[in-house]
Amino acid sequence: MPERITPTAFLLVALAVFATHGCGKLRENEHAHQLATRVRAEFLHAWNNYERYAWGHDALRPLSKTAHDWCGQSLLMTPVDALDTLILMHLDAEAERARSLIVGDLSFDRDIYVKNFEITIRLLGRGSGQPVASSF
Repeated sequence: MPERITPTAFLLVALAVFATHGCGKLRENEHAHQLATRVRAEFLHAWNNYERYAWGHDALRPLSKTAHDWCGQSLLMTPVDALDTLILMHLDAEAERARSLIVGDLSFDRDIYVKNFEITIRLLGRGSGQPVASSF
């Protein structure tokens, strides 16, 4: 009789381990989904307020709810920075509005002082699809 108990006990322990691992995986997936939902909601909160208070400018000053342009004129830094995130988060309407703004209003034909590094990493490097450093 003890010989029959050992395989049965082993089988029960193995089933418990597999069931526990499966439940843990389910909890991990659920947590990841909840976290992704929260990140998306926070991003949308920031983006919607940019649209509301600073549309067409480089950035939003969140406390004063006013627009800020880094170089005295807008280079649309926030829409350019955010476009890939909008696309990856499947925020299609927001991405299309940002794309339309960029295509319609962004121009580098300006005689203004800019910080080369900032403009390169935030604006010019976005279009290549590769890290800016790899092109040097």
